[in-house]
Amino acid sequence: MSSDSEMFDSGRAWAVAVGAMIAVGISFGVLYTFGAFVSSMATEFNAGLGLTSLMFGITMFLFFGTGAISGRWCDRYGPRPLLAIGGSLFVGGLLAASFTTAIWQSYVVYGLGLGFGGGLYCSPLFSTVATFFVKYRALAQGVAATGSGIGTLLLVPFAKSLIETEGWRGAFRVLAVISAVCLVVATFLVRRSPVQTQANSKNHVGLVVKTSEFKILCGASALMSTALMAAFAFVIRFAEEDGISSNRAALLISAIGGSSILGRLLLTSIAGRLGAVRLLQLSFAAQPVAYLVWMFANGKYWLLMIFALLLGVTYGGYVALMGAVAAHYFGMIGIGSVMGYIFLFSGVGSLIGPPLAGFLTDIASTRFVPLGVVFFMSLMGALILARGSRDPVNFEADEPIINVVTPPERQPIVFTLEPV
Repeated sequence: MSSDSEMFDSGRAWAVAVGAMIAVGISFGVLYTFGAFVSSMATEFNAGLGLTSLMFGITMFLFFGTGAISGRWCDRYGPRPLLAIGGSLFVGGLLAASFTTAIWQSYVVYGLGLGFGGGLYCSPLFSTVATFFVKYRALAQGVAATGSGIGTLLLVPFAKSLIETEGWRGAFRVLAVISAVCLVVATFLVRRSPVQTQANSKNHVGLVVKTSEFKILCGASALMSTALMAAFAFVIRFAEEDGISSNRAALLISAIGGSSILGRLLLTSIAGRLGAVRLLQLSFAAQPVAYLVWMFANGKYWLLMIFALLLGVTYGGYVALMGAVAAHYFGMIGIGSVMGYIFLFSGVGSLIGPPLAGFLTDIASTRFVPLGVVFFMSLMGALILARGSRDPVNFEADEPIINVVTPPERQPIVFTLEPV
């Protein structure tokens, strides 16, 4: 049996990265199919778009918010138990949702199953992958992160086709079977990480949450997620209302997922030259431009595709850069807790965005009202983030911002990056 130190950058380490990619891909891919289901569910439950899309908001709030606690559980128990329990909840939530007879029942089973269940394992998987690599850590993180883009690219049009042939209930059941197979494979591939940081991060995190930079990142993330999740929930519905076919409308979400992969690869490749903070600010600044294109597309498919591609690239930049920006500002001590709190605010935005856009669509006579609110939220997030400093936070000398990791035997590292 090889020692723990021999596992770094090894074939076994790459198996963990692939397992994480599979689990992350199926989770985000299934979650982002919601836009394909919203019209059918709203019609059957006679609930309106606002009440139906609240189901998605609750789910994404739990998904991101659970990351604030699941990292500590992973440190104690390892990723496999979390993946087994969370994966079972995820699959069970899909199956249970296919049998619901009222929209409030979907809030419970879909929200707890996919939201809490998926949140149990997605963020910890990124932590686990990071700790298996030294030389190829950035590449391995990229492999794991591309899972969400690939899952969105493939599963959204697939789900739309399933709904047309099997109905939305049958589509949920098929997605449950596919999810179960993928999550079982992922569970066999991942394992507990071999090292962990030894620093006591409690005092340092207490200082971090008081800084203006932390508050800026939280506020900007919440506003960005408000707009983004509204787009994921309604881009298909709005495109279909403009006379675009169901399959072509679903391809818009696939384009967001596919171009997000490009955004991660492109922006991380130049982050060393321009700086992660500046690139993150540019990513946020470009998102209102994308929503402006959406507002004035008026059913023109080529403009809708430009919107989708631009949003995907800039959203991918958020996914790829937020962890690097947090580490740049605050150092590595307690980075898991810091990122968990930031993504908790992303969860709050995710809870607000879809139902807000849905209710405004239900009551407004023009689509410019919900789209205008989405644009405004994104613009405010960009303006808030633009106020952030490009320099690391200067903590007191007894609160070091850099944590040098020496891998002790059989100890898991604490290093959490964003789950998307």
